[in-house]
Amino acid sequence: MVRQRKIQVRSLGSMVKTPSSRELAAWAKTRTGVGGDLTTFHLMRSAQAQDSLDLPAAGGWFYGGRATAATLPDAPPEEVIDDIRAVESFFRNPWWSLPSPASLRPDPDEEYLPGYRGLLRTMRDNRVAGHIILSERRPEPIELEFLTGRRVLWHILHPSEKSLAALLEVQRDIAIRPDMLEILDNLMGSYTIRKIIVIDPGEGDLKRAAGLVDPDNILTGGYAPADQADYWKDLVSRSILAR
Repeated sequence: MVRQRKIQVRSLGSMVKTPSSRELAAWAKTRTGVGGDLTTFHLMRSAQAQDSLDLPAAGGWFYGGRATAATLPDAPPEEVIDDIRAVESFFRNPWWSLPSPASLRPDPDEEYLPGYRGLLRTMRDNRVAGHIILSERRPEPIELEFLTGRRVLWHILHPSEKSLAALLEVQRDIAIRPDMLEILDNLMGSYTIRKIIVIDPGEGDLKRAAGLVDPDNILTGGYAPADQADYWKDLVSRSILAR
Protein backbone atom coordinates (compact mmCIF):
# COMPACT_ATOMS: atom_id res chain seq x y z
CA MET A 1 0.00 0.00 0.00
CA VAL A 2 1.38 3.42 -0.96
CA ARG A 3 1.86 5.68 2.05
CA GLN A 4 0.80 9.28 1.64
CA ARG A 5 2.04 12.51 3.19
CA LYS A 6 -0.43 15.33 3.75
CA ILE A 7 1.02 18.62 2.52
CA GLN A 8 0.06 21.78 4.38
CA VAL A 9 -1.96 24.35 2.46
CA ARG A 10 -1.07 28.02 2.70
CA SER A 11 -3.25 30.87 1.49
CA LEU A 12 -1.64 33.77 -0.34
CA GLY A 13 -4.89 35.74 -0.40
CA SER A 14 -8.17 35.86 -2.28
CA MET A 15 -9.83 37.56 -5.19
CA VAL A 16 -13.37 38.83 -4.69
CA LYS A 17 -16.44 39.75 -6.67
CA THR A 18 -19.06 42.41 -6.08
CA PRO A 19 -21.92 41.00 -3.98
CA SER A 20 -25.56 41.48 -4.86
CA SER A 21 -27.45 44.18 -2.95
CA ARG A 22 -29.53 41.47 -1.28
CA GLU A 23 -26.43 39.58 -0.14
CA LEU A 24 -24.84 42.74 1.20
CA ALA A 25 -28.02 43.81 3.01
CA ALA A 26 -28.31 40.41 4.71
CA TRP A 27 -24.69 40.64 5.85
CA ALA A 28 -25.16 44.21 7.12
CA LYS A 29 -27.92 43.01 9.45
CA THR A 30 -25.43 40.69 11.13
CA ARG A 31 -23.15 43.68 11.76
CA THR A 32 -25.69 45.82 13.60
CA GLY A 33 -23.90 47.72 16.33
CA VAL A 34 -20.50 46.68 14.94
CA GLY A 35 -20.40 48.28 11.51
CA GLY A 36 -18.27 47.57 8.49
CA ASP A 37 -18.09 48.31 4.79
CA LEU A 38 -17.53 46.44 1.53
CA THR A 39 -13.91 45.71 2.43
CA THR A 40 -15.04 44.22 5.75
CA PHE A 41 -17.54 42.07 3.85
CA HIS A 42 -14.86 40.74 1.50
CA LEU A 43 -12.45 40.08 4.38
CA MET A 44 -15.02 38.08 6.33
CA ARG A 45 -16.37 36.07 3.40
CA SER A 46 -12.93 35.15 2.10
CA ALA A 47 -11.73 34.26 5.62
CA GLN A 48 -14.77 32.08 6.26
CA ALA A 49 -13.96 30.02 3.16
CA GLN A 50 -10.51 29.15 4.57
CA ASP A 51 -11.62 27.21 7.63
CA SER A 52 -10.00 24.00 6.33
CA LEU A 53 -6.53 25.51 5.75
CA ASP A 54 -3.39 24.97 7.76
CA LEU A 55 -2.19 28.52 7.10
CA PRO A 56 -5.03 30.88 6.16
CA ALA A 57 -4.49 34.50 5.15
CA ALA A 58 -6.81 37.47 5.18
CA GLY A 59 -6.95 39.97 2.36
CA GLY A 60 -5.58 39.99 -1.15
CA TRP A 61 -5.34 42.53 -3.93
CA PHE A 62 -8.73 43.94 -2.92
CA TYR A 63 -7.20 45.28 0.31
CA GLY A 64 -5.34 47.94 -1.65
CA GLY A 65 -7.94 50.64 -1.06
CA ARG A 66 -7.78 50.27 2.69
CA ALA A 67 -4.00 50.03 2.65
CA THR A 68 -3.71 53.20 0.55
CA ALA A 69 -5.83 55.16 3.03
CA ALA A 70 -3.98 53.71 6.01
CA THR A 71 -0.57 54.81 4.71
CA LEU A 72 -1.53 58.46 4.45
CA PRO A 73 0.18 60.79 6.95
CA ASP A 74 -1.59 60.78 10.33
CA ALA A 75 -4.12 58.17 9.15
CA PRO A 76 -6.04 56.78 12.15
CA PRO A 77 -5.56 53.02 12.68
CA GLU A 78 -9.11 52.24 13.77
CA GLU A 79 -10.41 50.90 10.43
CA VAL A 80 -7.49 48.52 10.05
CA ILE A 81 -7.79 47.35 13.65
CA ASP A 82 -11.52 46.75 13.10
CA ASP A 83 -10.63 44.67 10.04
CA ILE A 84 -8.35 42.50 12.14
CA ARG A 85 -11.04 41.97 14.76
CA ALA A 86 -13.50 40.95 12.04
CA VAL A 87 -11.10 38.33 10.66
CA GLU A 88 -10.32 37.06 14.17
CA SER A 89 -13.87 35.75 14.36
CA PHE A 90 -12.65 33.03 11.95
CA PHE A 91 -8.99 32.50 12.86
CA ARG A 92 -6.46 34.00 15.26
CA ASN A 93 -3.10 35.59 14.44
CA PRO A 94 -3.76 35.73 10.70
CA TRP A 95 -1.26 36.39 8.00
CA TRP A 96 -2.42 39.31 5.85
CA SER A 97 -2.17 39.70 2.08
CA LEU A 98 -2.02 43.14 0.46
CA PRO A 99 -0.57 44.90 -2.61
CA SER A 100 3.00 46.14 -2.61
CA PRO A 101 3.85 49.84 -2.22
CA ALA A 102 4.59 50.15 -5.96
CA SER A 103 1.15 48.67 -6.65
CA LEU A 104 -0.49 51.39 -4.57
CA ARG A 105 1.42 54.36 -5.96
CA PRO A 106 4.07 54.88 -8.64
CA ASP A 107 7.71 55.15 -7.63
CA PRO A 108 7.46 54.63 -3.86
CA ASP A 109 10.28 56.51 -2.17
CA GLU A 110 11.87 57.05 1.23
CA GLU A 111 9.08 59.42 2.19
CA TYR A 112 6.27 56.96 1.41
CA LEU A 113 7.77 53.63 2.46
CA PRO A 114 8.01 54.38 6.20
CA GLY A 115 4.23 54.90 6.19
CA TYR A 116 3.66 51.53 4.52
CA ARG A 117 6.07 49.86 6.94
CA GLY A 118 4.24 51.60 9.78
CA LEU A 119 0.96 50.05 8.60
CA LEU A 120 2.51 46.58 8.77
CA ARG A 121 3.87 47.31 12.23
CA THR A 122 0.47 48.51 13.45
CA MET A 123 -1.14 45.32 12.20
CA ARG A 124 1.52 43.13 13.84
CA ASP A 125 1.02 45.04 17.10
CA ASN A 126 -2.63 43.98 16.83
CA ARG A 127 -1.94 40.24 16.48
CA VAL A 128 -1.35 39.88 12.73
CA ALA A 129 1.32 37.18 12.41
CA GLY A 130 2.91 38.48 9.21
CA HIS A 131 2.29 39.84 5.73
CA ILE A 132 2.19 38.51 2.18
CA ILE A 133 3.12 41.39 -0.11
CA LEU A 134 1.74 40.96 -3.64
CA SER A 135 3.50 42.41 -6.65
CA GLU A 136 2.66 42.13 -10.34
CA ARG A 137 6.34 42.38 -11.25
CA ARG A 138 9.80 42.47 -9.77
CA PRO A 139 9.77 44.65 -6.63
CA GLU A 140 11.80 47.82 -6.66
CA PRO A 141 15.12 47.51 -4.80
CA ILE A 142 14.01 50.18 -2.33
CA GLU A 143 10.88 48.14 -1.51
CA LEU A 144 12.98 45.10 -0.66
CA GLU A 145 15.31 47.29 1.39
CA PHE A 146 12.44 48.55 3.56
CA LEU A 147 10.21 45.48 3.63
CA THR A 148 11.94 42.19 4.32
CA GLY A 149 12.19 39.90 7.33
CA ARG A 150 10.86 36.67 8.76
CA ARG A 151 7.34 38.10 9.01
CA VAL A 152 7.16 39.20 5.38
CA LEU A 153 6.66 36.94 2.35
CA TRP A 154 6.90 38.60 -1.06
CA HIS A 155 4.87 36.96 -3.81
CA ILE A 156 5.24 37.98 -7.46
CA LEU A 157 2.09 37.18 -9.43
CA HIS A 158 3.83 37.00 -12.81
CA PRO A 159 7.47 36.16 -12.10
CA SER A 160 10.47 35.82 -14.35
CA GLU A 161 13.81 34.20 -13.60
CA LYS A 162 15.29 37.61 -12.80
CA SER A 163 12.46 38.58 -10.45
CA LEU A 164 12.67 35.25 -8.60
CA ALA A 165 16.41 35.74 -8.23
CA ALA A 166 15.80 39.20 -6.76
CA LEU A 167 13.48 37.72 -4.13
CA LEU A 168 15.88 34.95 -3.25
CA GLU A 169 18.43 37.61 -2.38
CA VAL A 170 16.26 38.58 0.61
CA GLN A 171 14.00 35.59 1.47
CA ARG A 172 14.39 31.84 1.67
CA ASP A 173 10.76 30.80 1.13
CA ILE A 174 9.33 31.15 -2.37
CA ALA A 175 5.82 30.77 -3.80
CA ILE A 176 5.69 29.74 -7.45
CA ARG A 177 3.45 28.07 -9.97
CA PRO A 178 4.45 24.61 -11.24
CA ASP A 179 5.66 25.94 -14.58
CA MET A 180 8.42 27.84 -12.73
CA LEU A 181 9.84 24.79 -10.91
CA GLU A 182 12.42 24.18 -13.62
CA ILE A 183 13.59 27.79 -13.43
CA LEU A 184 13.79 27.52 -9.64
CA ASP A 185 15.90 24.40 -10.06
CA ASN A 186 18.33 26.42 -12.18
CA LEU A 187 18.60 29.05 -9.42
CA MET A 188 19.24 26.67 -6.56
CA GLY A 189 22.96 26.53 -7.24
CA SER A 190 23.19 30.24 -6.44
CA TYR A 191 20.64 30.69 -3.64
CA THR A 192 19.58 28.96 -0.43
CA ILE A 193 15.93 27.91 -0.57
CA ARG A 194 14.18 26.78 2.60
CA LYS A 195 10.55 26.22 1.60
CA ILE A 196 8.79 25.94 -1.74
CA ILE A 197 5.12 26.89 -1.87
CA VAL A 198 3.68 25.28 -5.02
CA ILE A 199 0.64 27.23 -6.20
CA ASP A 200 -2.27 25.19 -7.57
CA PRO A 201 -0.23 22.01 -8.11
CA GLY A 202 -1.38 19.45 -10.64
CA GLU A 203 -0.61 15.77 -10.73
CA GLY A 204 3.08 15.17 -10.10
CA ASP A 205 3.97 18.78 -9.28
CA LEU A 206 4.46 18.22 -5.54
CA LYS A 207 6.69 15.26 -6.35
CA ARG A 208 8.76 17.48 -8.65
CA ALA A 209 9.14 20.01 -5.85
CA ALA A 210 10.19 17.21 -3.50
CA GLY A 211 13.11 16.62 -5.83
CA LEU A 212 14.37 20.12 -5.01
CA VAL A 213 13.93 20.35 -1.22
CA ASP A 214 13.03 18.03 1.64
CA PRO A 215 9.32 17.05 1.48
CA ASP A 216 8.85 18.58 4.94
CA ASN A 217 9.65 21.94 3.33
CA ILE A 218 6.96 21.77 0.65
CA LEU A 219 3.60 23.50 0.95
CA THR A 220 0.67 23.88 -1.37
CA GLY A 221 -0.21 27.50 -2.04
CA GLY A 222 -3.40 29.09 -3.27
CA TYR A 223 -4.77 32.45 -4.32
CA ALA A 224 -8.51 31.96 -4.44
CA PRO A 225 -10.41 32.96 -7.60
CA ALA A 226 -13.54 35.01 -7.04
CA ASP A 227 -15.94 32.53 -8.65
CA GLN A 228 -14.90 29.12 -7.27
CA ALA A 229 -16.69 28.44 -4.01
CA ASP A 230 -14.98 25.08 -3.44
CA TYR A 231 -11.49 26.22 -4.42
CA TRP A 232 -9.89 25.73 -0.99
CA LYS A 233 -11.55 22.39 -0.27
CA ASP A 234 -10.43 21.08 -3.66
CA LEU A 235 -6.89 22.31 -3.04
CA VAL A 236 -6.73 20.58 0.34
CA SER A 237 -7.95 17.30 -1.19
CA ARG A 238 -5.16 17.43 -3.81
CA SER A 239 -2.38 18.27 -1.35
CA ILE A 240 -1.08 14.73 -1.00
CA LEU A 241 2.43 13.43 -1.70
CA ALA A 242 3.09 9.72 -2.07
CA ARG A 243 6.00 8.57 0.12
